[in-house]
Amino acid sequence: MNPNVGHEAGETARTVVEALKATPMTLALVVFNLAFIGLIGYLQHTNGERWQALLETALKQCAPK
Repeated sequence: MNPNVGHEAGETARTVVEALKATPMTLALVVFNLAFIGLIGYLQHTNGERWQALLETALKQCAPK
């Protein structure tokens, strides 16, 4: 791996952080969007588990004995 790649990535990260310090509203929107994406992912996961349990219950009740 090229040793300059790590240096360039660090330089880019520092530049992005400096740019976000200058515009706190943009930083707030980025943080909000990341939190919102995490929340939606969590809700979809729990909703999937709920539907799976509901389907298993329905199939147990409808299955012939």
